[in-house]
This record gives sequence, structure tokens and C-alpha cells, in this order.
Amino acid sequence: MNNNGWKGMNVLPKRPISAEDLYQMKFAGNPVVSPDGKSVVYVLTEISEEKNGYYSSLYTGGINEKPVALTQPYCKDKLIRDTHPKWSPDGTALAFLSNRSEKTQIWLLPMDGGEARQITRCKEGVRDFNWSPEGTRIVFTTTEKEDTKEDNEDVTVITRLRYRENGAGFLDGYTQVWIADLETGESQRITSGPYNHHSPSFAPSGDKMMYLAAKKDNRELVNIDQLYVFDLTSKTESILYEGKGPVVDPAFSPDGQYVAFAGHEEGENSRGSLANATIWTVSTEDGKVRNLSTSLDRFVGNYISTDAVYDTGGRLLKWTEDSQSVLFLVTDGGDCVLKRVDLEGNVTDAAVEPNSVITSFDYANGVLAFVRGDQHSPGNVYMQTDQEVVQISCHHEKWLSGIQLSTPENFKFRGADDWEIEGWILPPVDRKPGHKVPVVLEIHGGPHAAYGNAFSHEFQLLAANGYAVVYTNPRGSQGYGQTFLKGCIGDWGGKDREDLMRGLDYALEHYAYCDPDRLYVTGGSYGGQMTNMIVTRTDRFRAAVTQRSSSNLYSFFGTSDMAFYFLPAQLGVQDLWEDEETLLRFSPIRYARNVKTPMCILHSEEDYHVPIEQAE
Repeated sequence: MNNNGWKGMNVLPKRPISAEDLYQMKFAGNPVVSPDGKSVVYVLTEISEEKNGYYSSLYTGGINEKPVALTQPYCKDKLIRDTHPKWSPDGTALAFLSNRSEKTQIWLLPMDGGEARQITRCKEGVRDFNWSPEGTRIVFTTTEKEDTKEDNEDVTVITRLRYRENGAGFLDGYTQVWIADLETGESQRITSGPYNHHSPSFAPSGDKMMYLAAKKDNRELVNIDQLYVFDLTSKTESILYEGKGPVVDPAFSPDGQYVAFAGHEEGENSRGSLANATIWTVSTEDGKVRNLSTSLDRFVGNYISTDAVYDTGGRLLKWTEDSQSVLFLVTDGGDCVLKRVDLEGNVTDAAVEPNSVITSFDYANGVLAFVRGDQHSPGNVYMQTDQEVVQISCHHEKWLSGIQLSTPENFKFRGADDWEIEGWILPPVDRKPGHKVPVVLEIHGGPHAAYGNAFSHEFQLLAANGYAVVYTNPRGSQGYGQTFLKGCIGDWGGKDREDLMRGLDYALEHYAYCDPDRLYVTGGSYGGQMTNMIVTRTDRFRAAVTQRSSSNLYSFFGTSDMAFYFLPAQLGVQDLWEDEETLLRFSPIRYARNVKTPMCILHSEEDYHVPIEQAE
């Protein structure tokens, strides 16, 4: 692999990683390939210790050119975020989102020089956008608030079930689709009504566009999008595909004959909603639907959990220029790789590097660009042609060259029912031969996430302080097929807990430096729920840290922004009254009197998935 001329850093004495090293980390993400395939633009996100937050700028580089900054915004009073870059079809300009003004708006940067200019001035900012094929229009979505006509501004009127959302707080209004004309500077609204429209894009012909929206009467209970096509000439809307489950990241084929998307047809809030999300196509001529990647028993997307990635790229799939294949991300064991599926359903590798995780990608003119990290790197931008793979970015190598990192060891063991389970152990840095070390059992959330071959600051920090870290993918984790994925449904804290404890016992038996008398356990979200349940069942651990965890599913059902559809999918419950016993049976709080392990409870005040009352 070509490293694009990057020189090796001077060899200096290395030190252990520290908590403060978080501020040294730089995260590359959201690569977009220029139409000619020669350049890539990506987002670089950094952390401000002074302002306690993230800021980001845009960089560009290529196979024969080192990356340089395209934007370097600065504001004394706030952190500037330049994100979501998208090339104009002719490659002469770059549109992107930025909060330089009061709200996040679309900005346009000429690639031959000059300053970026603001395109939109939406009162509530812009959420998403795409270019028209001829490059003179941009379609975007923005939230339009409802007029509650309340005299008291301190009063919030709630009239819908899905009224609050993680990261957004109370929801006010609905997202609508607009089109901005770059030549006249005028914008035209396309959609209306009490519906959230999103993921808009133009057809290759330019006279139609598509978007997603849930408009059925039961949309508050079952939020399933339909795929709409809007005719810009007749101003009429029609349904191209009636969603029967999630419909994610729809994209027109370059010839306009198909729309590809990721999803399945087994509903939102049933146990069947844990079907694999695969690559589908729907014909724009007759509406015929096909599941292309059904032969691949894996879920589309990256589900590898880590605390050391900040990638705003959300693309799951991309068509090739000939409209004959779709590229897509897929989690496979502890890796996230790029696959390709053709219109006949044949799945092949597109970019597969063992022991690594691809977090985002793009493709144009025969060139792939992607962000790939591994156990020792948060991720760099790469470009791949038929001849070579070239590393483009190198923003954290200087910092990492001075850090002494530990290297995980992979192992497999037999869990409950003799299932094969994958795990890793991260030994402590500078471990002395013959000395026993304390062990931390880490548990991922989800439950349908996964650990894997990604860099983890938390794990490396524990290793730097003399701990061995054991982390595994118990049943319910992504990356091992649908049967494995559904293995914890209706059995939280049952066989999945047994998998976790067997993995710990395997590490204690096979790695002699692990001290069985100094064990600790921690996890976040579902991992926190599992931490809670574990310490109600055993006193093996000297201490536990439960993070953003659920403890009382009865109250969780009514206070979480997702529990009323999440718990039916996970545990088969229908409501608080008919299934009270089931909810309490899976609630750690019922067994709290058994806990003798010292516990630290960590929670976030604005966590609406798992509200802070679960900690309180």
C-alpha cells in the first residue's frame, strides 16, 4: 500500500496514553470523491478543550497530492462545524453545511479560489441536501415549526407520541423539502403537512425527485417510511415503494431505472424487525422490488462500537457508474468492510482489509475513497483504484508516534448452547513477566452493536494504567448472522450474560497474567443494563461502573424516546399493563437487594434514549 509520501516520524521515547490525550485526537470522516476521480474532500473534526466541544473543517487531497485545508473557520464565541461536503456535478464547486451563521446552512465554495458564500437562510437551519444533475439547483430539508399560539413561551404543547429525540430534545415542527435555485437565489417549497420528509435527491433526468416520509395514520405508533417520487413538472406526488420496514439511504441508479436502498420488510416494532437490513432495488418503471444481497447473512452498515471515531459520513451504499452494481458497508465479525452486489445478487469484496473498520466511503469515476481505522489508529482517508490503495490523510500519526499502545489478542470460545463467541483481550502496557494484573470486563451496548478491530481510547487508557481488558461479542451482537443477532431476544441477562461470563473465564484460564481475584465490570446503555444484572447475580467483581444504563423497564417504557417500540421488539411486551411482570422480570432494580458490589453510576442529563431517571 502506498502511503502518499508520508515519512516515518522520528523515533522518540514513548509514553502511556492519558485521559487528556482525547484533546489530541483528530478524526477524519465523510470522504467524497471528485467527479473526475482525482481528488477527495473530507471532514476533519477536532476537540477544543477550552470550549469543551468539537469543531471541524474541510480538507482535500489526492493520490499524488498531500491534503490541504479548504476551510479554516474560526469564531471567538462558538465552535464552527463545516460538514457534509458534496461536489457539484461538474466538479467546479463544493457545497457543504456550516454553522458559521446562526443556524446550520448550505454554503458554496468555488474550487478555483475565492470565499464560500451562503446559499440558504432557513430559520431552523438545513438538515440534508443534494445537487441536481445539471448543477443549478440544490434540494434540501429544513424544519418548519408549528404555531402553537401559546401566550406563555414557557409552555410546551405536545400533541404527538414521538415528541422528543436524542440529540434534539423536544421536537417542534416537521421537516419539509425545498429546492434552491443557484442562478436566481430563490427557494421553492415542495412538501407540506404534519410529516417528516427526509433523504431527498433528484432523478438523473432532473425533472423528478424522491424523498422518504411516513404519512400513514398510525405513523406515531409504527414509523415506517414510504418512498415518494415528486414530478417537478406536474407538481404531483406518488408512492414508488410502500415501506414494510426501514428504508434507508435511497439512491437513484445513474441510468434512472432503479432506486437502491438498505432495509427489510419485517416492520418496525415486531420481533421480525431484527431481520438483516440488506440491499434492495425498486424499479422506477413498474415498482418491482428485489432483495439483492439476501445471500449475505450480514446487516448492512457499520456497527463496531468505539469511543474514538467522529465520522459524519452517513452513506450506506453507492451505485457504480454503469448502474449494474451497488457498493455497501457491512459489519462482518469484528471488521467493517465494503462489499459489492450486482443486479443478479452476486456479492463480492470491494475493499476488505482484515482487522480493520471502514466507517464511511464514496465512489466516483472508478475510484473508491474510504476512512479506515484499526486497533492502533482512529482512522485515515484512503483512495483505491484498480492498481493501488493510497493513504491520503495522516493527521494523528505524530501524536500516536509518541504513545505506547497495547495490541489486542483475538480469541474464540464456546458460549451458552456451545455457540462460538468471539472476543479480545488487551494486555496492560509494560506488563512484567510473572506478575498478575487486574482485569476489566467491558460490555457493549445495543444490544445489537459489536466490538471489533477499532481503536478505543478507554480500553487503551485502562491498559496504560495496568489493567487487562476483556471484551467479547455475546449473542445479540452484529456481524455473525441473523440467528446470532436474534439470540438475546426475549432473554436479556440470560444466555447473553452466560456468554459474557464464559468469555471472562476463558481469558482467566488462557492468559496466566490475569488475576481472578481482581475483577471489574463496566458497560454502557445495554452494556450498563447487563452490568447491573451481572452484579445482582454474582459477587465476583471488586467494583462495577454502570454507564447510561436502564434499570427499571417499567418506567423506561414511558420515559424513553424509543422504549414503546424498542421493548416490544426486544422482549415481546405490548404495554405496561398486560406485560408488567415481563418488564419487571428483566429489570435489574427488582434484584437490587442482592447487590454487594460497590458501584459507580454514570449518566448523562440529556440522554433521552435511556433517561437519567434510570440512574436516579
